[in-house]
Amino acid sequence: MRNSLCALFLSLTLAGCASTDGYRQFYTPVPGATPEKIAETRAAPPASIPQVAHAGRFDGDTKRKFAREGYAVIGYSSFTSGYRQNDDDAIELAKGVGADLVVIFNAEYASSVTSSVPITTPTATTSYTNGMATAYGTGGSAVAFGNSTTTTYGTNTTYVPQTVNRYQFGAAYLVKRRYQLGIAESRELSDHERQELQTNRGIYVETIVDGTPAYISDILPGDVITAVDGSGIGGLANFSELISARAGRTVELTIIRQGKTISKSVSLLP
Repeated sequence: MRNSLCALFLSLTLAGCASTDGYRQFYTPVPGATPEKIAETRAAPPASIPQVAHAGRFDGDTKRKFAREGYAVIGYSSFTSGYRQNDDDAIELAKGVGADLVVIFNAEYASSVTSSVPITTPTATTSYTNGMATAYGTGGSAVAFGNSTTTTYGTNTTYVPQTVNRYQFGAAYLVKRRYQLGIAESRELSDHERQELQTNRGIYVETIVDGTPAYISDILPGDVITAVDGSGIGGLANFSELISARAGRTVELTIIRQGKTISKSVSLLP
């Protein structure tokens, strides 16, 4: 019985202390973030040990903060677990995918799961029997006494309730990118913006990388870039092509800012 209880205690203890590498198991790369594409766009070879940061969650504000520093997300890990997770697992995965920075989210309580653990212990029941017999013969009679012991073996199963708290874990893996212009985040124009600006041409600037040509030239979040060297912009892909074709040169960007059209001269990096 004592050995069975010790086994129960050990199993419950391990359930609370064990760890599985959920970061690797639930890693999902960003679409298009192939090893070839990452190598092509990164600013420098990956460091032997990635930088580590912690955040409550990877929301829009956190993403923009790192985007302004030149980091782009290449993948995420997100999962729920009742096991303790080790930051070292996220860091090792960051090394494996070539990340320069891993942002580990603070664990958040998700739910509790209650189950029953069956514990089976051996049982034994012993019964005692006493008897008396009288024997008769030519010489008279004799009385004999006797007893016997019978032991029956079995098992007894007890169900012990166990509650496991589950937490939401996650991490984001980022690479420091090389920028010719320095616009980290931009998007297509909405239908409302097209109507308001009276043009289908352009992209909406959302985030500028600190220290880049766009930053130095005071291109601002909220600007709408409509042309590069007089060539109208047909969307994000076309804008990327126009900038890439002029790497290392100075370009004139036509910008709509707060309803006014202005021009910015920007010296692109190679």
